[in-house]
Amino acid sequence: MPTVPRWSSESFLVYAGGLIVLTAAVEALDTLAGSYGKAGFAGWAALVFGGLAAFAFGFKQAGEWLAAGVFAASTVVAWTILVGALESWFGWLPEDVSPLRGFHVSVLAIALLGFAAAVVALRVFRFPLLVALAAFASGFFVTDLISNGGNWSAVVTLFVGLAFFVAALVVERGPSRPYGFWLHVAAGVTVGGALLWFWHESDADWALVAVAGIVYVALAVPTRRSSYAVLGAYGLYLSATYFAETWSGNEGAEAAFVAFPVGIVVYLFSPFFGGYDEYDGGGRDWAAPLTFAVLGFLLVVLGLVLARRRGAAAGA
Repeated sequence: MPTVPRWSSESFLVYAGGLIVLTAAVEALDTLAGSYGKAGFAGWAALVFGGLAAFAFGFKQAGEWLAAGVFAASTVVAWTILVGALESWFGWLPEDVSPLRGFHVSVLAIALLGFAAAVVALRVFRFPLLVALAAFASGFFVTDLISNGGNWSAVVTLFVGLAFFVAALVVERGPSRPYGFWLHVAAGVTVGGALLWFWHESDADWALVAVAGIVYVALAVPTRRSSYAVLGAYGLYLSATYFAETWSGNEGAEAAFVAFPVGIVVYLFSPFFGGYDEYDGGGRDWAAPLTFAVLGFLLVVLGLVLARRRGAAAGA
């Protein structure tokens, strides 16, 4: 059975430090890309890849499983960048290439080789985070292979996310349950991203985002994965942000009343603010803080409900 990272001050610092090192490496490569030619950039990318790999295997040799795994994940990202740099140097990567736009064997190769690197690293380091990299690489490969951007890519992404969800449920029934967490994360992110593609323009769209956020939170109990609660809370936050902005201005006031729970507060207290129907277009400065206050209490209530349901399930 794979080892499971435990949340602690030490694990947080290792995760944060390793990811900051990766961010610094990517930022450095971005800076170097403007100073050197394609061959030079490929050389620097190879140097970064080799350095991160050396740290990963060094920590593994020292018995530092967590640090080794974090640097292994960074190495996979660096490998993917190196593949792209080599393709660009060899002239295999079109200058105007755009992900999910057109059929490009070179782009598919980057995703496929990134997936292969994540799988190899997973077998060597047995670090659950690598599952997320493998999932996203494979998801991008499938989406780019059979779609060409726009709504169809969003539809494919939605089905890929549902496939991740099913795979997570299957994995969690066996001895590899710790790997299921990142499959659930991949499922939540891909499905949520697809829904946001379709629902991001109208008031009704953002109301559906709020509903989807509540569904996500509800999924946290039967799956026993808190990632759905986090993603659901983020969806509710995005919806609240939209309605706070529109309600405090001259757009979407009526939709905010219908679509978000804060509408109940508006209805009850509107006489004290000049009446809801007497909106004069001047904006309501108190709209945003009131909306987010209601959102905060809603999240607290949802948290208490989940805690009670989890306690009831444990006592059954």
